[in-house]
Amino acid sequence: MFYSSIIKEFDEKITLLEKGNDSTLFRAEKGIDTASKTLTRLKEGLIKFGVRSAQEEIRFFKIIKVRPMRYLIYYTEVRSSELRIPKWGCVKQLDFLEEQIKKVNQFFSRHTDFLLYMEQGYTHFDEHYFTREYLNRNPVVKSYPYYKDPVFNTSHDEIWARIKGLAMYANYLKIKSLEIKNCCKTNRAVTQKELLWTGSYAAFVELVYGLQAMGYINKGNVDIKKIVDLLGDFLDVPKGNHSRTYNELKSRKGSQIKFFQETGRKLLEKMDEEDGLDE
Repeated sequence: MFYSSIIKEFDEKITLLEKGNDSTLFRAEKGIDTASKTLTRLKEGLIKFGVRSAQEEIRFFKIIKVRPMRYLIYYTEVRSSELRIPKWGCVKQLDFLEEQIKKVNQFFSRHTDFLLYMEQGYTHFDEHYFTREYLNRNPVVKSYPYYKDPVFNTSHDEIWARIKGLAMYANYLKIKSLEIKNCCKTNRAVTQKELLWTGSYAAFVELVYGLQAMGYINKGNVDIKKIVDLLGDFLDVPKGNHSRTYNELKSRKGSQIKFFQETGRKLLEKMDEEDGLDE
């Protein structure tokens, strides 16, 4: 068939690309270009040579075209992720990746029946799903760099390619998340050796509640427990009951904000000493 040499060349290029040491973003850019050009060649070949039977048409759209198309989808998603992921902050980066995982799962949920059909190896609806005769009986959806047209699309070849491409993308997200978590643990371990909280737990709780009251962390729109946990881990603060400690601060005789008052006093003393005003 006309597509044999085209697919062979594509497979060889993708294999070399994946084995290379280039950056993820570079591979995505190159992969998009390679997959797009391959799809163009396949379309040109289909127009020129056509197919001889329904079974040949099914094979083309179910197996052949999907191979470069899934990589187009995969690399498109990876490129978008690499460009949009927050450049700093482990929590923000992991939150972004979690949203991407939700998007993938939502797509799979919308196509559960078709996914089951394909995974079970059924073929009784292949003529409906993978021949162009039934394309116009389904809504034409244009999205991403790929689109449906009556010459080069069936009703479900794009869906099947997206299932395969997003499955690859899900694996990328899993690996990316693990890399970030490991990096965060390493950085935290190094930092914790250099920065340790040496004050009392009550002083730490007072600091955290004060920061939230002033809106200095996420403009105050963050749960106090999250601040306690993350900042506490960062500074290696011994675990405690922050709610109970906060209530103890409120009922404490004398100053309820001893930490802030003493901190303010110490800072003023330091400034005076540096300016020589204590002489």
